Amino acid sequence: MEYINIRTPQEEVNRKGSRWWIQMNDNSRAKSCREDFVKTYGGFFKQEAKIWIWVSPVIEQNGYWLKNIHTNEKVFFTSMGEFGRQHGLTSVKICELLNGKRKTYKGWTASEVRAVKETTGQHIKAKEPKKKKIMVPKIVIFQNTDTGEVIVVTNIKQFAKQHGIFPANLYKLVNGKAKSVKNFKLYTPLS
Repeated sequence: MEYINIRTPQEEVNRKGSRWWIQMNDNSRAKSCREDFVKTYGGFFKQEAKIWIWVSPVIEQNGYWLKNIHTNEKVFFTSMGEFGRQHGLTSVKICELLNGKRKTYKGWTASEVRAVKETTGQHIKAKEPKKKKIMVPKIVIFQNTDTGEVIVVTNIKQFAKQHGIFPANLYKLVNGKAKSVKNFKLYTPLS
């Protein structure tokens, strides 16, 4: 058996050109699609240039929010050092803002105050869940629906290339998500 990774909507939403990415960016109902996606999977969308990028709940939990006093704009960032260099702040001053020790600093204030950790060191970071894998059998038996010919396949990718079929479609056939692909179906002795 070989294992292949399943792409989830959470992975697909930030992959340029995918069905989910198009719904969130190029669709006339993109705003409502983004709102529905956030209701279902959590997190939030942030705009970078013309593209909307989804930030997962785990990244949001590990990141920080500051608010600009002059524009009332909330800004999300994951690296204090990088954000500090861009805006002329130090990591220590950002920590003081986030912990509530300092109200404002250079036009920035905390949009949410975090509890101070009693021990030294960073807060424990949340981790992304492991990707799901599915098992694909190494030997598959297909039947040509036109001729009735039974074909034993040991390499699905090579078989797909020989017959001009996308391998993903054959994997769907093997996993039972498709009934047939280009005159091929799974062979069952009873049929």
